[in-house]
Amino acid sequence: MLDMIKPKNEHQLETSDFLQQFCKRVSGSLFDALFNLNKYLQFEQRDPFMERQKREDNFDSDWDRFAFLDYNRLALEEEGRDEGGDQDMEVDFGDDGLAGY
Repeated sequence: MLDMIKPKNEHQLETSDFLQQFCKRVSGSLFDALFNLNKYLQFEQRDPFMERQKREDNFDSDWDRFAFLDYNRLALEEEGRDEGGDQDMEVDFGDDGLAGY
């Protein structure tokens, strides 16, 4: 783990070691490995191709990526409904007046 941070003094870690420019991405993984076993296992079992794709895209966060992809998915679904969904839907209200599904 010290190889990830490359501290100035290899016998101790200081705050300045974590704030180095190249350490900002990996310092979170180090803390996860030390304090949260589930997050550490997720880090160890990650897909390297997906990680590379995340580094190369223009999104600032996972949320931005999710929102963009989900918005596009919903837009495609809506577009599909508009093209083939011009037919009127019939709803059966039955004897009790409630719509049947």
